[in-house]
Amino acid sequence: MFTLLSLLAIFTILQKMRAEFGGNILLITYFSVALKIVVGLVNNTWGPLPGADVDAVTFEAIGLQLAAAWGWTGIEFLPFTARYAYSNFLGLLFYVDGYNVALIPLVNTAFTTFAAYNIMLAAKILGLDRRKIFLIAVVLAINPIILLYSAVPMREALIYAVIALFFRVLISQPRSLGVMTNPTLLISIAVAIYLHIGLAALAIILIAWAAHVTISFKAILRPLNLFALVFVAVALAFLLNTDLIQSIPRVARLLDESSGSISFDSLANAQEAKSRGEGAYVYPESTIGIPVIDQAFAAIYMTIRLIFSPFPWEISVASGATLIKVSDLVLQMMLHIMAIRSLHRREGRDPRVFLYAGYLLLCLIFGLNTVNDGVALRHRTKFVWILVLVAFSSGERQGARANHGVTGGQWQRS
Repeated sequence: MFTLLSLLAIFTILQKMRAEFGGNILLITYFSVALKIVVGLVNNTWGPLPGADVDAVTFEAIGLQLAAAWGWTGIEFLPFTARYAYSNFLGLLFYVDGYNVALIPLVNTAFTTFAAYNIMLAAKILGLDRRKIFLIAVVLAINPIILLYSAVPMREALIYAVIALFFRVLISQPRSLGVMTNPTLLISIAVAIYLHIGLAALAIILIAWAAHVTISFKAILRPLNLFALVFVAVALAFLLNTDLIQSIPRVARLLDESSGSISFDSLANAQEAKSRGEGAYVYPESTIGIPVIDQAFAAIYMTIRLIFSPFPWEISVASGATLIKVSDLVLQMMLHIMAIRSLHRREGRDPRVFLYAGYLLLCLIFGLNTVNDGVALRHRTKFVWILVLVAFSSGERQGARANHGVTGGQWQRS
């Protein structure tokens, strides 16, 4: 059932791409789909591939165990807060379809193809022309991290789809309080939180969009923006101290044993306890002695580590994994240079500025919980879907939110 539904979804999305964007983009997406399925078959037949071990194997094993148990006891899902709760979805796939080597690659390829389609639609909303949308399609099609996680039993592919859908719908909506009742956005946030608690940040991004928060150094002192910042800070502090949030295992491990709250030392200790594997890293030493300042410094440092790791001077071993890390690092640097050039002199109300600020917020939250280079690659690829929209917006008019991309004033069919 799910195998056939995935094939149907892939071909439906491809036809929509052809109708919206023409033949060239369709061809590169066809190539991407074929490559993802091949990588998935290779992983299932001769794998696991590098990066597809540990968590991927565990997710799949638990999913298979759940499917087998349901055949005897009836369906009973793992708790929402369980570390491997995503195995509930895998278990459902295996329970209905049984296990076959093509199932996971097809389902995940459907998710990532859906994600790419939404990013192309978002680019069209922002007024990007067909040439730039084609370049975005190429970057997403050949990204090795996206290819890998389209092929293996991890939650990344579904996260890509949810993030792409969320931001596409968000920038298509007017900046008013009414957007907070949009069902697609609310469902996207709920699914995202189920997949990873760190994606609760999407709720903050939605509130900021609805409140028309302007991302600008000059505008930051405006009363409405100051009120919004204070509101977000108070809301975060309240949420982090609720029993519901603190009962989540991953959050509970971050709490200070004496105070029962999150502090710089508790975060640093938790990070050091988890750091493992090649490229493992920990929080910087507390230097100022003032908790708020030390936490801010650590947050900036860990965000930079997430986006730009491994640092060039940390590369010491020549291997296939190192080549992928370096290639991804070069891509990240190029996209950020393009994004900064694109944002130069844009006003804070421009949706591209908002997208880049949202990207940095997500990198900040995930950076605080990143333990090594491999995890950094996995996390930042969740958000490269947002980054490409900003990076390829260079030259577009200020505040563009056209309903159709333009090339010389009109879309041109390829």
